[in-house]
Amino acid sequence: MNFNDLAIFVDIYETGSLNQSAIQLGYAQSNLTARLKKLELDMETRLFIRRYNGLTPTKNGDQFYLFAKEAIQNLTAIKQTFNADKKTILISELLLNDDINNLQTIDITKDTITIKKTSNIASASLKNSFDRIVSFLKLKHLSDMTETRKTINAYYLASPAIDDAKCAYFFVNRDETCPFRQQTLAEFAKDKVVIELDSFENIITCIEAGQGIALLPGYLTKTKKLEKWEGTSRPITYYSYE
Repeated sequence: MNFNDLAIFVDIYETGSLNQSAIQLGYAQSNLTARLKKLELDMETRLFIRRYNGLTPTKNGDQFYLFAKEAIQNLTAIKQTFNADKKTILISELLLNDDINNLQTIDITKDTITIKKTSNIASASLKNSFDRIVSFLKLKHLSDMTETRKTINAYYLASPAIDDAKCAYFFVNRDETCPFRQQTLAEFAKDKVVIELDSFENIITCIEAGQGIALLPGYLTKTKKLEKWEGTSRPITYYSYE
């Protein structure tokens, strides 16, 4: 006997009909009949009396129904307890990487994570509800969530092996709402060659390969083969909503 057998029994008890339960549960009627007989053998008692107009529960059937209902309810309750700490999170690629390497507030093995570009965070937050939203953009429509303002210390990073010629190339994210892109363009758009890529990881790969320079979170000097091209920190603001 397993919990599925209990659920089948409860449905049969409540419908009083093997045929109706078979339709509702998506089983062949013969399959339900066999499952019910097996359950009665396991319990060593008759749970129903078969009549021409359906099934009538015996006294033991009534008792077993109460037991089965309680067992199913208890199973549901404990499942909810197990999942109580599981969160749905909306976040951008870079901010997720920052959390994994620094804050470690997100459990990637348990939480359900939706990754969107910064420009798509607002629309995604309107289409679905999330327990937590982390965004470079200030989201004014989330009035029912608590906003926390935070910063990432960013630096212009490069490969230790970069040659002088490659220092003319600055990599940015193609997403125009990306604050790392906006800061880079404000400082170097007139003097340097700007190269746009679609993802944070692609930018890191190019910078590690000595192809140019990019404004990136400072922690990457510890996790990647990168160093500070110059030592001034640029604080990048982001927002967490819960």
